[in-house]
Amino acid sequence: MPSTVLDHIWYLPSENRWRDMNILAFRDSGRLIVGDGTLEYQGGKERVVISGIRRVSMGKQGRDFVNDWVKIEYGDAAAPTTAFFADGSYLGWGGVFGGTRRLFAIVQHLAR
Repeated sequence: MPSTVLDHIWYLPSENRWRDMNILAFRDSGRLIVGDGTLEYQGGKERVVISGIRRVSMGKQGRDFVNDWVKIEYGDAAAPTTAFFADGSYLGWGGVFGGTRRLFAIVQHLAR
């Protein structure tokens, strides 16, 4: 299966809570490469390779009550690591207009 490349993707390594006092809804913005069983995020600040994906879900997270986010749980079953992704195109409006739903459709098959 060829890789799918998605640009203008927002990334969070964990839920963005009110007490964290983050002004932005995301931590980094960049490109998500969806491969055969893996995800690779290449942002302006971070590069993350995700494999061993256990669960993929979509919904609200933390203090961002506007955008839906794709939640990826991966790694150890006893203490999984999480990553959140959303469509950040059009200054975040791309996600509101269905971009994050399309992202979810592309990655949901990766869960074991």
